[in-house]
Amino acid sequence: MFGYAGGLVAPSPGIDPDQERSPPPSPTPLDFPQYLDVGGANASPDFDAIFRGLLALRRPQDITEEHVKWFNIQIASSQIAASDIIPEDARAGLPPLPWESAEQPEGDAAPKMGNGLPYPPREKYDVCDKELRYNNDDAFREIGRMEPRPGRSRVRLTQSRKFWTGLEKIALYWDTELDQYYDRPAQPDSSSSTTEDKEQMKDDPESNTDAMEVDGAATDKPKFERVYKGRRIGAGQDMPETNREEAIRGLMEMAAWPFMCQIVMPTLPPRLSVRNLLFPVRQSLVAGRAPRERDLARKGILEGPLLLAQCRNEVAFREPGEAPGRGKLEQCDLIREVGAMLLTAQERAREGTVEVRPGEGKWWTTVPRWGGAPDEGVTGDAAQEEPAENSGNGDERSPEKRPRRSFSSRRLGSSQRKLSTSERWKQLQPGSSLWDKKMRYMQIGKVKDSPFDDIFMVSSLNHHAAIVHLRVHRRYLDMLGTGQSNEPKGDQWQVLTLRRTKWYDLLKEEERVEVFRGIWTVFHYLMR
Repeated sequence: MFGYAGGLVAPSPGIDPDQERSPPPSPTPLDFPQYLDVGGANASPDFDAIFRGLLALRRPQDITEEHVKWFNIQIASSQIAASDIIPEDARAGLPPLPWESAEQPEGDAAPKMGNGLPYPPREKYDVCDKELRYNNDDAFREIGRMEPRPGRSRVRLTQSRKFWTGLEKIALYWDTELDQYYDRPAQPDSSSSTTEDKEQMKDDPESNTDAMEVDGAATDKPKFERVYKGRRIGAGQDMPETNREEAIRGLMEMAAWPFMCQIVMPTLPPRLSVRNLLFPVRQSLVAGRAPRERDLARKGILEGPLLLAQCRNEVAFREPGEAPGRGKLEQCDLIREVGAMLLTAQERAREGTVEVRPGEGKWWTTVPRWGGAPDEGVTGDAAQEEPAENSGNGDERSPEKRPRRSFSSRRLGSSQRKLSTSERWKQLQPGSSLWDKKMRYMQIGKVKDSPFDDIFMVSSLNHHAAIVHLRVHRRYLDMLGTGQSNEPKGDQWQVLTLRRTKWYDLLKEEERVEVFRGIWTVFHYLMR
């Protein structure tokens, strides 16, 4: 259930980096946003300004440094190691990680997770670690079903096939390590001669000889053409965003499956609640824990969310003349990350509560339209409907005049027929639900009796990944979502503390192993 299903991943066509071909566009230069602390522990968030500012936005580029200040974000660190993403005071009492202890207790002595299951054994991690350390070319050739290079053995991909498939698609746009540009003599194009020229050459050989002499005199200088050898087929800025999402999902699933968790895409449009404003944010992937009940697990129900991933296609973060850390695109990128993590915090805070759908209990969802005026005279298309007695098995009308029943009406039956326009107009009900029916909202991994919640996110740009940690107070969530809160004011409740790792290059062996260890550490901590 939680392992890799090989048939679900389409094989890659495979690119031979030793084959000459036309040069791709120039490689896209690497650029990353710089993070400067524009908030501060002594400041206070301005929730009224947040609401008005987000409401007035017309495009993401309109976000400025003022918007960031209103959220009161304190960037504690931006270059920590992935293995240190869990705060040191929170790691006390945790079972040892697989790479920290050579021996792990088994059986009843094995440490248990929050759902009563034992932690994954060391062998689970060792398989993933080994496959992530494969040579890029060896893994790409296995994905593309190409023969290994002479002297190299074929690698076996079991848990990492989805990750390597996505990484190979990333390499087609970003991997410049094998780029070679050079000139070679232009090859004559025999197909350029038209049919009329060939017929003329056949009928008049002498004129053909003269023409060749003239052409030869005119083309004494050799012609060259630019060719390319390497892995790329395009520039990084042109890469489809799904390539990055596929690689990040494969990397996260390698850590999620041993912990009995799954990685899914959001089923509803991610929207951050800011009072009565639903502000769209970006959540590429969400991790949740599989329930112990078999019937719920078969229905695809998950518990959580645990952590999320956000993949972005932007490659430039500053306009000319903007200082690092002060660019508008950098502020926009920071709000993107914080907004997605705040939504995850709001979803986790729904544990033990009941959803109130938009407009539930309000007059516009209970009082008949409009202002109590009668609506019996509204018939719409209902008056044109055929009487019920004319339809049925005994319908004597000709086949041309019989009303055709749609597939949905046949499937639902006559008792659940499709409502007419007038019947839908007369219905009074709240808005659609904003809660995911496939998620049992739980604050898994939250410290008991603590008003703070720790939110973790895998952030991805270019061919890199980083892990971000946001610490948020329950009162902050209440004030942001509704403007009022019964939660007592604790210490540092008004500050969003942000910690993040450096950007790890997924095309480099040691760096992708390091970020994978960070993701494993997050699951290890949250599932305790």
